[in-house]
Amino acid sequence: MEYDFIYDRTTRQFSIRLSGEHEVLGRFLLDEFGQQAAAYLPLLQQLSVLKPQHSMQYQGREFLLEVENGDVTLSHNTLFYSNAQQLTEEQQQALADDDLQLDQQGMTSQCGLEDLLKLLREWQQFLAD
Repeated sequence: MEYDFIYDRTTRQFSIRLSGEHEVLGRFLLDEFGQQAAAYLPLLQQLSVLKPQHSMQYQGREFLLEVENGDVTLSHNTLFYSNAQQLTEEQQQALADDDLQLDQQGMTSQCGLEDLLKLLREWQQFLAD
């Protein structure tokens, strides 16, 4: 996973630039935890003690972070939205025909647990410095 940490001296804001498929991870981190290094400690501690065969979930305001067997999946909450009434086959076909289906690009990301831990530790250190 490739990433760059950025500090804009003019605005005094931190940001993370990640490769395309991991872009959503940067958005999750900044939206969920902000720019304070200490805010990342609980998640870092929880992930650090996780054994490879164990799983966990972290439900954020906009994203669900799931770890299972050393694999991390980050999914936007709207992907889990379920309408109270099931759509009929005709309604589903009409939505598909009208291109009104949910665009999942930029709403999910996957990486390894070790990659995520490395990113979190380095990002936390960058914020602390």
